[in-house]
Amino acid sequence: MLAALRRLWSTGVAGNPVSLRRQIELCNQVGLFGAAATVPYQFFYFFYDFALYRGVFLANLIFIAAYLLVLLINRRGWYNTARNLLLVNASCQLFVVTFFISAGAGVHLFYFTLAAILVFLFQYLHVLLYIAIMTAFGSLYVAAHFLFPQGSVAAPVPSPWIDIMYAGSVAGVLTLSGVFLYLFRKNIDQAESELTINNRYLETLSSTDPLTGLANRRGLDETLEREWARLSRHPAPLSVIMCDVDHFKLFNDRYGHDGGDRCLQQIATTLKDIVSRPSDLVARYGGEEFALVLPGTGEEGARYLGEKLREAVRELAVPNADVGTGARITISVGVTSIDHFRSDEAACLLKRADTALYQAKENGRNQVVFLPYNSPRSSGNGGS
Repeated sequence: MLAALRRLWSTGVAGNPVSLRRQIELCNQVGLFGAAATVPYQFFYFFYDFALYRGVFLANLIFIAAYLLVLLINRRGWYNTARNLLLVNASCQLFVVTFFISAGAGVHLFYFTLAAILVFLFQYLHVLLYIAIMTAFGSLYVAAHFLFPQGSVAAPVPSPWIDIMYAGSVAGVLTLSGVFLYLFRKNIDQAESELTINNRYLETLSSTDPLTGLANRRGLDETLEREWARLSRHPAPLSVIMCDVDHFKLFNDRYGHDGGDRCLQQIATTLKDIVSRPSDLVARYGGEEFALVLPGTGEEGARYLGEKLREAVRELAVPNADVGTGARITISVGVTSIDHFRSDEAACLLKRADTALYQAKENGRNQVVFLPYNSPRSSGNGGS
């Protein structure tokens, strides 16, 4: 039943922005409630004394039709027209019904509900328009309350029915206001949740390299700064590895940019597969360069991992014919480690790894060079 009602009050929301969808749903909900809330009164008028209440009964038929028309108009996409019809129809109905059966039934109390949800029915409500509509609601309530006392109307409701109607009107106003505000609160919570998810997605996109799916330079810098700050609080080893694809320009010239992109994607996948710890980061530094941040990894582990990366890329057996007969894609690897915090900037560790990488390329490529963070001397291993 609730699912059917939800589909009914969602009429016309498809294809609209989230904020407008909430307002269309609220408009439909008020229209459905207005039509449904009128039906019990109609049964009373029809069965108690139809001749006496003929006028208000027929007027309510028109008002019910207008409430249902609101849903059809929203379905056509004419939201402003539907909203205006809803407000005018509800305001007129409350006044007309009070005119027929007196203020003692409390029907005009529903003006308070309209006032409570008014601000949620407009996407952009100018303060002067808001004041004007609220003033109109207040004026209609005061007029209905004082102009139509029990003894001056055409079809007064006798006691105890008048008291029952008044109690029902009060309960209806409180329930309706609470339900609509609760539903809107849920919509706000959902919108905030969606916004949070979207923000996280955008943050992920801003820190992700679109070609390889690895972290980009921004993600690398953020991670390195974070690990450097952690090192200041909790002393532990921290290693950085820089990798560069050897003779990549020759490969790109021969196989084209599409071939070069596929090659980089293969290498990125290989690096990511080897680095398995959640705390480790693999990033595309730029062009054909990659960088790895390895918290908790010292010199021995970093050397081993650097060699493992070099060998894994070589075993991809991606040909690079312009380098020589039988040549394949390889990488040069620079490694550095630090085992305690220093007052330098985190970027200095990255620069040290880049210096090690430069030496690896100068020494003939396809090899791993390790430089301790505080030593200019190097040691290397690898093969051609």
